[in-house]
Amino acid sequence: MKMVGIQAALTMLFLPLICGSCVLTPEKNIDSVYVMVYDYDNNEVMNVSIAVDGVEVGVTDIYGRLIFTPDEEKECVVRAEKEGYETVESKSCIRAGQLIYFRLGSGAYYAKTAELLLDADEPARALEMIDKALEIQERKDWRFLRGVILGRTDDEE
Repeated sequence: MKMVGIQAALTMLFLPLICGSCVLTPEKNIDSVYVMVYDYDNNEVMNVSIAVDGVEVGVTDIYGRLIFTPDEEKECVVRAEKEGYETVESKSCIRAGQLIYFRLGSGAYYAKTAELLLDADEPARALEMIDKALEIQERKDWRFLRGVILGRTDDEE
């Protein structure tokens, strides 16, 4: 009698856990395309607009992910765009089950890299990085840093 009570108690305890785990585990949808967006520091980038052949299919979630179902399998251009980041395009054959992975550099990333390169006495590469930052976003402090880099470049010639 005691053993039946223990079994009943264990069943009552573990049954919700077992059934709940089935509900919490998302089912993989093989009809979908999966998009993942990260920055160069391996952080997920949220609110990135994803477009296929110029038509937005959605924006990434807080984990830098987007799942969408394509209308058909086709060769197209997939674009990832977010203010403050570089815009990246990739030519892909969109098909169900595909993973598309993007890395985006932010203006702040390129400006920080320019400073590090300047400190490492590599002004030519620093100039490339600060120009990328300024293409993404015009800022007075980055414009000033560009002037400093140009001054260092002139000193070397």
